Amino acid sequence: MEARPMLDENKIAIVIPLYNDAPNIERAIRSAVEQKVPDTVAVEVIVVDDCSSDEGPEIAKRMARTIPNLTFVQQAQNSGPSAARNCAIRQTDAAWFTPLDSDDFMLPTRIAGLLDEARARDLDWVADNLLMSSEDTPEEVERVLWPDKPEGAVRLTTELFVKQSYDVDIERSELGFIKPLINRRCLGDASRPYRDQLRFGEDFELYTRLLMSGAKADLVDPEGYYLVRRRGSASHSQSGRDHQRLVEISREMLNYPSLTRTDRRALLGHLRYSERELAWWTMIEAVRERNPAKAIRALVISPLATLHVIGNLARQAGARVSSRTPTA
Repeated sequence: MEARPMLDENKIAIVIPLYNDAPNIERAIRSAVEQKVPDTVAVEVIVVDDCSSDEGPEIAKRMARTIPNLTFVQQAQNSGPSAARNCAIRQTDAAWFTPLDSDDFMLPTRIAGLLDEARARDLDWVADNLLMSSEDTPEEVERVLWPDKPEGAVRLTTELFVKQSYDVDIERSELGFIKPLINRRCLGDASRPYRDQLRFGEDFELYTRLLMSGAKADLVDPEGYYLVRRRGSASHSQSGRDHQRLVEISREMLNYPSLTRTDRRALLGHLRYSERELAWWTMIEAVRERNPAKAIRALVISPLATLHVIGNLARQAGARVSSRTPTA
């Protein structure tokens, strides 16, 4: 068994995976290296490029030459955001880490605020309600991630987190988007918290696994993470294979020991949701590829998923008919 690394409780690593995001990477890096923390705390920023084909890596490398606490790492092959984050975490002895997406940014006081919250209540990890903006006006807050969040700190349980990650009324308000400050002491493998093979849903999987394992976590009011919604972001570049992996993960979670009845109900709900998404994405790909066999596969994932696909197809057919009907 590999020995657990000696970790520095007064060091925080901000990990930034990079892939073809030259327009935004400098903003993300500057927001990370300019964090204002107490003199007793060190911040290390690690950018891992996942084989970009644009100027993003050169921008990050140039910045790393002049910024002492910034490290740049180049992946040998494109492996996805989970593998990139794990690569960054293996470069550091920081006890705390937090992910930052290359198209997002933070206010200078955010990390210090999260660390204060975590230490005050002896938390394994802490997250804040994110500030949502758009790429056209990134500094203008449109809303928060969870608009109906109760004021103050909310203790995260498996049931609450899982339900709030799929059973939502507002698009892109799922708690799977949060970017916590995590102490590596609560990880089974402190050097590889993310599942390398996941390119979609990797955050949801990690946070759920930590909560099921008994991690103590809170969601607090906004500390200053700006989630910038943009066209073509990774969360919208999905495939049927990505959803297949998430369905497999959801099924695995239902076998986790010591689940409560309410935890199991929430996880089962997430599995049914994931199966519906898988079925629909499989049908989309089947139509694009003109692949009848794949279309059949989309219809046999589960009865509820089949009804979901049929309902979507019927709505699309109805919309096409309506658009062709001349008005009086």
